[in-house]
Amino acid sequence: LVFTRSAFLAKKRTYDQPNWLGVGLAFSTSAALWALLFKQHNEDVMEYERRKEERQHKCTGCS
Repeated sequence: LVFTRSAFLAKKRTYDQPNWLGVGLAFSTSAALWALLFKQHNEDVMEYERRKEERQHKCTGCS
């Protein structure tokens, strides 16, 4: 049992050479998610304003 290898430690990490592919992937994913969140928020605000205008419209001849 002393000679078993850990499945989680395949090789020692080298901190002088960062994994730039992983770093770039993490940052680009984060930026894409923030962009989608911002876009969805703007669409939700526009829909809210449209529905608010519909509620305030009290024309008897339209409907």
